[in-house]
Amino acid sequence: MTAMLTTILSLISALVPAGTNAALIEKIVAALIQIVPVVVKEYQDLVPIVRNIIGALKADPSTTAAQLEQLQALEVQWDADFEAAAAAAIAEDGAS
Repeated sequence: MTAMLTTILSLISALVPAGTNAALIEKIVAALIQIVPVVVKEYQDLVPIVRNIIGALKADPSTTAAQLEQLQALEVQWDADFEAAAAAAIAEDGAS
């Protein structure tokens, strides 16, 4: 699964600077919305790749205001999920 996610994220990373438009950005955002929960839960080593993609999309002038809002909401969700996972890990360690 890690190899598949890495491949997908690499493909997305290659698409972003290659010249994007609002329709392509919409598809990338939709894919990220599906991928992020899995990455947060299982594949922390892929976090920098996803963060770089989000940063590149936010900087892209083709990104619409609605897409920027989606990306910002995704980052907020990401941070909350990460904090919850960290708190759960600390609680689990404390219970051991």
